[in-house]
Amino acid sequence: MRVKYLCPLRLVALLLIAGALIILWELRYLSRYSKFASLTYDHEPESQQAVYGKQNDRWNHSTNEIYRQCIQSIQCIVNGVPTPNCYLTQEKDVLVSFEVVRTHLKVFGSLDMSSNTFYLNHANVEVPKAHLYKHNPRGIYMQFNKLSVEKRLHVKLVTADEGVPISSQWDHRGYPYPIQIAQFGLNHFSQLITSDKSGIKDVQNNSSLMNEIMDLDLTVSDNVLHHWSNGKRLNKPNNSLMLSARNVDSSSRSLSITPKLKDWDYFIMVGRQWTYGSFVELLVQWYPPKTADYHFNHRPRRSSIIYNCSQSPAGRLTYTSISSSGNTVIFWMPECGKSAKLYGSVESVKLARDVYTDLVKVFFPFWKFSEHVDSNVKKSHQNNTTSYPFHVQVLEINFYINSHNATADIMIEKLRLGKAVNSQTILYDAKKRETGSTEKLLHEVRFISAADWFIHHQDKNGAWPVNVRRSLKGRRTLQPGWYSAMGQGQAISLLVRAYNYTGNLLYLRACSRSLDLFNLSIRYGGVRSYFLNQSELIWFEEYPFDPPIHILNGFIYSLIGLYDFTQVATGNSDPSVSSGVLKAQALLDAGLTSLSKLLPLFDSGSGSFYDLRHLSADFIQPMKETEHKQAKNTYQLSSGPNRARWSYHSLHIQQLRILIDLDPKRAVQWRNTAVRWTAYLKGFQSLQN
Repeated sequence: MRVKYLCPLRLVALLLIAGALIILWELRYLSRYSKFASLTYDHEPESQQAVYGKQNDRWNHSTNEIYRQCIQSIQCIVNGVPTPNCYLTQEKDVLVSFEVVRTHLKVFGSLDMSSNTFYLNHANVEVPKAHLYKHNPRGIYMQFNKLSVEKRLHVKLVTADEGVPISSQWDHRGYPYPIQIAQFGLNHFSQLITSDKSGIKDVQNNSSLMNEIMDLDLTVSDNVLHHWSNGKRLNKPNNSLMLSARNVDSSSRSLSITPKLKDWDYFIMVGRQWTYGSFVELLVQWYPPKTADYHFNHRPRRSSIIYNCSQSPAGRLTYTSISSSGNTVIFWMPECGKSAKLYGSVESVKLARDVYTDLVKVFFPFWKFSEHVDSNVKKSHQNNTTSYPFHVQVLEINFYINSHNATADIMIEKLRLGKAVNSQTILYDAKKRETGSTEKLLHEVRFISAADWFIHHQDKNGAWPVNVRRSLKGRRTLQPGWYSAMGQGQAISLLVRAYNYTGNLLYLRACSRSLDLFNLSIRYGGVRSYFLNQSELIWFEEYPFDPPIHILNGFIYSLIGLYDFTQVATGNSDPSVSSGVLKAQALLDAGLTSLSKLLPLFDSGSGSFYDLRHLSADFIQPMKETEHKQAKNTYQLSSGPNRARWSYHSLHIQQLRILIDLDPKRAVQWRNTAVRWTAYLKGFQSLQN
């Protein structure tokens, strides 16, 4: 009996298995087609089409039939506008293009094909993390240690002699912008403090960095070859180099240095008695950034960078000049040249250069770096230079001395090359000898250079003017020479840190002189305004338009500066400083009181407002129903409340957290607002009736 039914049972089992395999086979194609429904073999390379031949047609026909049975095209109308690429599944789910969702709901998404994952976010910034430390007027400024200000798109370059950034946002020719310069100084000060606090971390995972030479002293190192024009080296104390201007012809090369180690990021030179027209030249090889306009297969490029102690022969303010061959750039140093002409030589010259940034800013001015330092530094220790273009190969360093009217020898006290050190790893090598000293020296020089710029350029009003026109729809254009409360505040924050770092009282006195502007109305060239003309609701304007617009982040930055000054200068015996402390405290108290009353007006229920221009008592802009624009598929009105984009909304949250430390009396308000605004970043909204 068992034998009789054995064969039929086997036959039935085989048929069931075959049927299951057929079903799985069809489902396999359906899954593949659903995943790549937008792709067809018409987009395959011709070689693949030839291999597959007619099999592609049969495959497409079969899967298309299955696809049509499961998903059908439907018409979608979004806000009254027909929208293509709309589908309905058997489960009655509607499939629309993400572009439709992004455009109308203002959300952000990205597709990671390596993990088959789609990421959807309400905001295009990370939720700000809580500060690990309280605000300290002598320490890191907010989270500026994570930035790289000179790499911003609107920074044209960093000048060679004064060592500060030149901005180009409102004038392509470039101009010194006090806010940018203050942030530049605070950025480098914060990085300097961060590097000093770093210790040995994660040593086992950084053996390559442990054995890598991160600094090179060009005066004494065995990894350097010196070629002197007079055939011998003149020894001086502290391993300084002396360039004799009396033993060379005018503008001839006095010294050539060849580093045996090639890959570097930073160049530092500190010298004395520099003569007019003398210069240092770096011959380098580097990989330009990959851009659509650069068609050299990403091959290395040789260039020459010259830092010249003179003004451009063009006779006008020119920061750089490029040779006709396009391979040489000259960074002019007009302040150095002016002093050298007046006194015969310059007492002190300091160069602290990020060489790759210098090259890119000149030869590729529209290249966009990441402003966050970690994203630029984290690749810095890859072995393959071609995959990481930020290193520069320094082939040779040449010094040319202008001997005309020279009465003394030129001294080079510090001459160094260095690499960027990732602050998240280590700052010590295997012998526990400190490395990264060149990078720290660069941060120190640039921090002090920015602070000194504010000493040298403070005007009779104790302020730092912005010498460029600033326009805003519906307001009178600000003519060159206007002042910014944010610029004043961040300059104060920088100067008090410079005082604490150096002990130089000039920095605190400059802070004290800067306070009078906060009491001068915008109608008389100052930065003070009143919300709805109410005398108890003062505001310090980032841009002193009349009628005022009341920008939130600029106002809070000015309050932070006032707080920093009161904390550092209190108890100082200098009369001008002590009187300034009383002024600053009164301004700070009035500003915090006003902010407490007006802060709710900046809450939109789903984000924050950048300013309050829509609530001006003196100006109501007419609005037509059809007056709107669609830029980059984003629907946006041309007027009305000015909502803060997410990066500024995130900044508002960070500033509110700082205010908790500055103003404990109102800490509950600052904290509750910060918590609610943080929820907005995650898609939450306020109550709705």
